[in-house]
Amino acid sequence: MNINWKNPLQNLTINPQEVHIWKKNLEQPSINVQNGFQMLNEAERNKAQRFRFEKHQKRFTIARSSLKHILSLYLSISPQEIEFEYNDYGKPQLLEQINNINLQFNVSHSENIAIYGITCRYLIGVDVEYIRPMLEADNLAKRFFSEKEFEYIRELSPEEKDKGFFRLWTAKEAYLKAIGQGISGGLDKVEISIDEPIRFIKLSESDHINYKLFYLTPHDNYLGAIAVQNNQQIYHYWELD
Repeated sequence: MNINWKNPLQNLTINPQEVHIWKKNLEQPSINVQNGFQMLNEAERNKAQRFRFEKHQKRFTIARSSLKHILSLYLSISPQEIEFEYNDYGKPQLLEQINNINLQFNVSHSENIAIYGITCRYLIGVDVEYIRPMLEADNLAKRFFSEKEFEYIRELSPEEKDKGFFRLWTAKEAYLKAIGQGISGGLDKVEISIDEPIRFIKLSESDHINYKLFYLTPHDNYLGAIAVQNNQQIYHYWELD
């Protein structure tokens, strides 16, 4: 879908009917990386420094500091006050004592692009992937996808195969991240419709739970998928400078 990304408002609010999607370019000048590093706590700084390559250190620093900045806009506190706790699968969530509006969020980044999904009350999962050659697409689909999805991928032309693979992969991962499990929850337990309209047709959780699926193109050669609990009607797209 084509999106008009806007600069964020000064005083951001969100209600349960809204989904806010943010985009951030992780390729930033050194001064921005240094400023972002100052927003991180000791554990986050240590994690950034454990990356072997400098470019990965910078990407993590910008992605995590941007998340803190974004969340602080909704909670009206400083980015340094944003702290997380983690579930058994490693999914972060805000500490209850600072989250007085029941803010839910999820993050994904690939190469130089990060996307952030923000809702109030309802669960959300996001995934973004840089579209790259997938020489093992058929084998991966056979291993991790349903039989119908595998047949779909196998029959695609070489020109269509990479994007087709990532359409299914990102949707599955977005949903599994929404429920807090990530890909350890089982990509094969989530099935995506092959025909329009694109939707979830099988979920690893109870099927009566309604998750809406939609795709976006945050940048050339990137594909993002959003899985949102319930059927919110209002979407806003913000770009963080």
